[in-house]
Amino acid sequence: TDGTHRHHVKDGRPVKLMAKLGTFSEYATVAEASLIKVEKDLPLDAVALVSCGVATGWGSATNRADTQPGDTVVVVGIGGIGINAVQGARMAGAKRIIAVDPVEFKREKAMELGATHTFASMAEALPHIAELTWGEMADRVIMTPGVLHGDMMGEAMSMVGKGGTCVVTAISPMQETTADINLFQLAMWNKEVKGTIFGSLNPRADIPKLLDLYRVGDLKLDELITKRYSLDQINEGYQAMRDGENIRGVIVYD
Repeated sequence: TDGTHRHHVKDGRPVKLMAKLGTFSEYATVAEASLIKVEKDLPLDAVALVSCGVATGWGSATNRADTQPGDTVVVVGIGGIGINAVQGARMAGAKRIIAVDPVEFKREKAMELGATHTFASMAEALPHIAELTWGEMADRVIMTPGVLHGDMMGEAMSMVGKGGTCVVTAISPMQETTADINLFQLAMWNKEVKGTIFGSLNPRADIPKLLDLYRVGDLKLDELITKRYSLDQINEGYQAMRDGENIRGVIVYD
């Protein structure tokens, strides 16, 4: 933060932090304002999960979508973020939580952590949502696929009912500037689309809250970890992520 570098390679060139996060560094030098104090007895792998993916998914459902007791919530994409949107919807009191993902074991994990129904695609889910809600459709739709493209938004918005909300949590390619949305329904059905980063949470206030929920057993973190890797297995972890084999992979430093 003072413009100097703390680390250098042997020839003197500075080493910079990737996205100011340090990537897979065991240690990092950051500004005091970027620190969140946590209790010493908490396992670091649980703390690591809460620092980004868990908070983003949980906050997308509880905070940005403002899920209310009795709501019907659809979560599209059950990875490290979407699975926690499922948890957030459950903890907010949603009546129906519909998880959408093409990978069977991710749908099974969603059922373990709070989903009431699962489907392999939005196209498959759509008629069932209509049937389950007597045509009223979903109160909240949370988009957490690995990559969001504009042509996915039409199906997403078709699952949203009158007065409902679609929260866009997933990242799209920067050059993609169009989305397929029925503008007539957007206005006449009083729908809304919201973007979010970090679930629109306050890290200093909400990370300790999430860890408290973990401590009392309400928020499941250990159950999210599909596999732990050493640093020299990092490419295996990335490949498993790309192949849809992990909910969360964690790097463990021995």
